[in-house]
Amino acid sequence: MSTNYKQKLLLYFTVIFFLFTAGVVLLEQSREREHKTEALEEKLDAYADMVHRMLENSSGIPQDFDRLMKLLPPNIRLTWIDDRGAVLYDNVIDSVAQMENHATRPEIVSAQRHSRGRDIRTSSSNNKEYLYYAKRFDNCYIRVALPFDIHVRRFLKADNIFLYCISALFIIMLPFIGYVAGKSGKSMNLKIASEQEKIRLLKQEMTGNITHELRTPVTGIRGCLETVLGHRLNPEKERHFIRQAYNQTVVLSELIQDMSLITKIEDAPQSFRIEPVNIAELLKELKNDMAVPLQEKNIDLRTNIADSVVVQGNRNLIYSIFRNLTENVIRHAGSNITVRITLCKENRRFYRFSYADNGVGIPDARHLVRLFERFYRVNEGRTRDTGGSGLGLSIVKNAVAFHKGTISVKNQSTGGLEFLFQLPKRIEN
Repeated sequence: MSTNYKQKLLLYFTVIFFLFTAGVVLLEQSREREHKTEALEEKLDAYADMVHRMLENSSGIPQDFDRLMKLLPPNIRLTWIDDRGAVLYDNVIDSVAQMENHATRPEIVSAQRHSRGRDIRTSSSNNKEYLYYAKRFDNCYIRVALPFDIHVRRFLKADNIFLYCISALFIIMLPFIGYVAGKSGKSMNLKIASEQEKIRLLKQEMTGNITHELRTPVTGIRGCLETVLGHRLNPEKERHFIRQAYNQTVVLSELIQDMSLITKIEDAPQSFRIEPVNIAELLKELKNDMAVPLQEKNIDLRTNIADSVVVQGNRNLIYSIFRNLTENVIRHAGSNITVRITLCKENRRFYRFSYADNGVGIPDARHLVRLFERFYRVNEGRTRDTGGSGLGLSIVKNAVAFHKGTISVKNQSTGGLEFLFQLPKRIEN
């Protein structure tokens, strides 16, 4: 696998470097051809100006036109065209009267629009290929052309020196690319092995935790039923063991339900509907639902959230955040306490909520960083008499993360815990 991965990296690096090199070469050659073309056009433009100045100082076709042609390169083709496209003079064609109107020639059309025009094509007059350059003046066009022969092509062709240098650099870099690919392959393989080992340990730990959590209610159910089936019990005792078995099935059901919810949040977040959620209304519903257990522990749940506070999210998940925090308080914070839910801060994107109680708290702050782990318990010897699946705070963290928020917990100086978390604001239309 290591060799195969190294070969793939080498291929990827080589392809990327080749594409980059090819792009640089093509860009450089294109720019060089453009510069050479511009230099050639400047010469032709100067020739056109010379001809026009001579025409301005003469009437009609000047008598010394032949003398002017001797000052130009011998292969230059010169054409004088009026503003309607009629050819007045051409040093290559003897009878200009028989020549077609040139108003539609590409270089003339371009010169009419932009004062200058260029085109490469075969002449319909003598079937030779030319590089045409036309320039517009007040009442005429001066067109100069060079035969597009091997000399002009060679002049316009980009030099290959840069290409040779880049190719040599590419060949020199290949061993270095191979070396980097080898190092990267080894590093990546170590990283993959490390990640695989980490995943294996997490799976092993998760499997052990799930097995341990499932074993407790299943063992309780089995023990109760074996007692009922294996002994002659009076109706009151029998009912007691059946009730115990039922309570354990409730614990088992809650555990399976909570595990399913966490898995759904992580693996299928798109299945949750997003909608505006009024937090004040949601907390009223929570207080009604939790009224009995709160009263049993004499817990005063106080909320200070305005009716205008609306977050954008999934209502069931947001409800589960506040419910699980409340259940955590009922089970572990003690009796005769007060819980306060407040909006402590907001910005353009998020509301920041505080969920605080004045209960027993967690004296050892080392436990706080692990409080949201699945099945984590501050006291390993704690029994499950308080109920719950051990996943409540893990659900809270995952539900907050689903809404792109963060959550933290700290001990309050006055006692108890304070959870601080963010939920996204309503998106206005």
